[in-house]
Amino acid sequence: MHSNAALCTGDGSASVGAVVSQQVVPVDKFDLAAVERAVALGWPAVEPVIGDLLAWVQDYNWPVAHSLTPFLKSIGPPLAPYLVPILEGDDYVWQYWIIQYLLTDADPDLVRQFRPLLQRIADDPSDDERLEGLDEVAAAALGRTGNGPQ
Repeated sequence: MHSNAALCTGDGSASVGAVVSQQVVPVDKFDLAAVERAVALGWPAVEPVIGDLLAWVQDYNWPVAHSLTPFLKSIGPPLAPYLVPILEGDDYVWQYWIIQYLLTDADPDLVRQFRPLLQRIADDPSDDERLEGLDEVAAAALGRTGNGPQ
């Protein structure tokens, strides 16, 4: 197994080939071995495939999602730019899982970057956001109580 240092280029960034060669992106919803390899490599070594890893959180019912979310959440503020397109998109179920499992009780610096969006969803959700329960998880991510289970 390669160490993180062995996977980094001279500027400290991981090479895409090295990460992919480690097979860190699950090939199916049961590929927990790939998740274990991703976690073992850690951040920033998995940065080149972080979008692919986030895709496995589109349905938290998938076994790989349960294993990935603690690792993804542990990345903290550096994860923010990769969450923006998800949270600005129209896949409300994916947004629910991202807010519920990556932003609720997360590093305050990460949550702070999404505070305006979370406040808007909690206080003035669209019909689709309300239908998927985004208003409740957004309120929970903001630390509000009384809006359903946290």
